[in-house]
Amino acid sequence: MSRAFVREPDADTPADPLPEIPLPPPPNPVTARGAARIEATIAELEAHLLDPAAADHAELKRRLRYWTARRTTAQITPPPADPDEVGFGSRVTLAWPGRGEVTVEIVGEDESDPATGRVSWRAPLAAALIGAARGETVDAALGPGPLTLTVLTVQNGG
Repeated sequence: MSRAFVREPDADTPADPLPEIPLPPPPNPVTARGAARIEATIAELEAHLLDPAAADHAELKRRLRYWTARRTTAQITPPPADPDEVGFGSRVTLAWPGRGEVTVEIVGEDESDPATGRVSWRAPLAAALIGAARGETVDAALGPGPLTLTVLTVQNGG
């Protein structure tokens, strides 16, 4: 093909915009700590955008749009009132075969960090635990077959 038919980008034409960060489907329950984290992240991004030396303003604006949308849909959700019931916001210690005692906290999607024991409420482990009570066993689909876990303790709030 002749180079005469190939369009060179204009120097004034901006590059393709970054794609939006996908938003998880609603609902968006968050703990009070999660809501505070969203606010802190937005404030940090806004501060970086004011800094003319900040790198990649397009990426900062993209992340700001994501977190602003998450703030709009966030619903602070308290843990269950029943001190023995596992639910959103509960901190649960489990007897886990082959691992001993394992403690997890059921949190919102943006707060989840499995390495620190914070599990999204949408995760299979959380789905198996929600509604269980201290002393109960649950079967969780966490691999090739179900894993039977025992709820040892439940902490709701504080």
